[in-house]
Amino acid sequence: MPRYRRQNIDRKTNKPELKNTNSTRDDLILNRANEVRRDDDVLRTPKRTVYDIDFAIKWFIENEIQPQVTADNELINVPVIYANGEKWDNVRKLGYLRDEKGMLQSPIIVLKRNSLEERTQLKKLDTNYPVAGNNLTYRQKYNKRWRYEDELYPIPTNLPVDSSEFVTINIPEYIDVEYEMLIWTDFTTQMNELVEQIMPYGTFLWGNEGNKFMTFIRSLSFETINTVGEDRLVRCTMPLTVKGTLLGEQEYRKSTIQKRYSIKKLSWATVIDVDTSVFDTTIVPQRLIDAQQSIISGNSVIVSGGGSTATIDAETMLYLTALTDKLGLYSDTDTITVNANAAINPVTSGTATKNEFDVYINGQYIDKSIYTWTPARSTTQTIDFNTSSLGYTLDSQDIIIINGRWE
Repeated sequence: MPRYRRQNIDRKTNKPELKNTNSTRDDLILNRANEVRRDDDVLRTPKRTVYDIDFAIKWFIENEIQPQVTADNELINVPVIYANGEKWDNVRKLGYLRDEKGMLQSPIIVLKRNSLEERTQLKKLDTNYPVAGNNLTYRQKYNKRWRYEDELYPIPTNLPVDSSEFVTINIPEYIDVEYEMLIWTDFTTQMNELVEQIMPYGTFLWGNEGNKFMTFIRSLSFETINTVGEDRLVRCTMPLTVKGTLLGEQEYRKSTIQKRYSIKKLSWATVIDVDTSVFDTTIVPQRLIDAQQSIISGNSVIVSGGGSTATIDAETMLYLTALTDKLGLYSDTDTITVNANAAINPVTSGTATKNEFDVYINGQYIDKSIYTWTPARSTTQTIDFNTSSLGYTLDSQDIIIINGRWE
């Protein structure tokens, strides 16, 4: 039975109502994580209508192109109007426009929308379909859960929660809008001037501020109107194809903008206990090696031992495991040199210590108390051996290897 319809029903005498019958699946449970209040925010619901496209095209012609013609040695701004039903009916009947006083209007540009259709080449990408997760996501830098602190007069509040606010917006409908721009002038020279002014803007983004749409100018057609008793008119028909978008405030009875907060998760730090500090030996603890893949993936662990605690991240892990060999060069019976630089510890920002290197003579490990050496950031490192403790003097034929954390 549905959870909100749990009741005892005697099926022999009282048949259940049709709306209370059993369901083959559980009722949907409200997910409160998706219920975020919008009555206290200042977000504007995005909206783009057909009127916005019409206004953007007309605004661009008037303010960016600014068509002008020359008449009586003066530049005249050509007015741009949008043809409503009545005006367009006059154009179809008479072939020209008159004002309220019956005067012939010329020069003038009349803009008319002919058709609007969905952009079919995007159907295979499911762009124009309400697919789950098919939306645009923006991140808000500031939100109520992560407030800025007042440094002058701090208000005692709880520590802010590290949270990000996201706003998701539906992908708009991609459409093609066909316009017909009719241009009237008194003379052919004036028509040529207007065409020359408009043509360079083909394939440009026409519009204002955030409403800009790629516009293509199609093939132009010209004609001359000679009416008995009237002045001659030169007319040009300029088709325009505008790549526009549509987005309503609501789609499918749901707002096109949704607000979400980042997902919270609880994590525990991994602590590895060791006998000595990991920076006092060349041996990397096995538990730390086991966690190497997790560390490289972006996580970190805490290593505690030798009276110190260090956080091991990917950079530090590379420093600990990148052990290389350098060849020691014979200098005299108790001194060798190494042409290399000691590495920089990413935690302490200091040079690697003597304990982070091992010296081998002819394959035999040499105790660190037998030689004197302070690793440095110099090209030539000098190592002095105590030959009495070593039991023999160095020879030019000896093979001396220094293994450790070199740069």
